[in-house]
Amino acid sequence: MKFLVVLAVGVAVAQASTTPPPAEENSSSGLMGDRSLLSNLLIVAGYSDTCVAAALDSCRTGQEDSRHASLVEEAREVVQQVSAAVNKWESRPRHCKDLLDSGDSGSGLRQVYPYPGRPHHRVPVFCDHTVDGGGWTVFQRRTSDAVRQDFYRTWVEYQLGFGDLEGEFWLGLDLLHQLTSTTLQQLRIDLDDYEGEHRWAKYGFFHVGAPETKIRLSAGRYRGAYWYNDCHHSNLNGYQYEGNHTSTGDGINWNHWKGHHYSLKRTSMMTRPAF
Repeated sequence: MKFLVVLAVGVAVAQASTTPPPAEENSSSGLMGDRSLLSNLLIVAGYSDTCVAAALDSCRTGQEDSRHASLVEEAREVVQQVSAAVNKWESRPRHCKDLLDSGDSGSGLRQVYPYPGRPHHRVPVFCDHTVDGGGWTVFQRRTSDAVRQDFYRTWVEYQLGFGDLEGEFWLGLDLLHQLTSTTLQQLRIDLDDYEGEHRWAKYGFFHVGAPETKIRLSAGRYRGAYWYNDCHHSNLNGYQYEGNHTSTGDGINWNHWKGHHYSLKRTSMMTRPAF
């Protein structure tokens, strides 16, 4: 803006104080073209005698043009609004632990924003703030309710997730990868049998890899959970038998507690940041 005003003033002063030398006949058209081009540039830039006079007055008095000050103030307001929007996006909850830390201590369905660089992409999750200090994002649940889900699903369904977040469900491997990639995560598994007993297991480190790693599972201090290798020790996504069953290892089994011939009544798998 200042450069254009100075340019305009310089050209105006030069035109007023000097007389152009006579042009040779063979170059008159070029000179006229140059003048026309310069004139057009000045017009596009917003040049006018009034504007130049105002600029000179501003320079002489040291006072800033009121319109310029107004534009600067508007620019500052826009910057503040953008900054506030960015801070708001960055403070959006990535998982249930963020919600708990912000004061939302109620368990149930919530919206989170787990995808870096996609501040508007929200997903529904179920938060558990009643167990072990709260802050858990539940990604698997089996119940004994009347409405049961079929967990023998396709690979795509396990990637995207399925079921009812307030009943039986699998949250989805793609989302689980995002949730366990924000920071160091823990895993908690809660188990209930048909005789009223309860057990739980807690992994100090938990991460689910991206599709290019073939959804590689990394877990600390325990092993299992359906990334099979030479059979399994647990099968919480198995068929919903009720308690004892004659088949081997195809129920909702946890071998080190009830063995491969007992299907559990309820299970849940949850993740939260370790720190």
